[in-house]
Amino acid sequence: METLLKESEKLYNEFKLDEARELLELVLKEQSDHKEALLLLGKLHSKTQDYGQAMNCFNKVLLAEPGNNEATTGLQLIKNILQLTNNFYFENAYTDDDLYEFEK
Repeated sequence: METLLKESEKLYNEFKLDEARELLELVLKEQSDHKEALLLLGKLHSKTQDYGQAMNCFNKVLLAEPGNNEATTGLQLIKNILQLTNNFYFENAYTDDDLYEFEK
């Protein structure tokens, strides 16, 4: 299992994210609460903007190890990204109509 984890880290660092995800899922089939696999899978999901899955991974780590810094940081980063996105799209006075010139 540790060999799969090391290989998945290598693939992640080489930006071969689909291959890394497959290996991490194999690790998690064997041990569903494997902390390192969940953390790396959470980072991978964050990188691919699959924030819901990333949050699930980080929350599973926090259930097993409350206060885990990596998981807490990962969740906070996602919340910040989602808040920025929310602010941009829903609280900004800018609208798409401003992109176009209309004759009156």
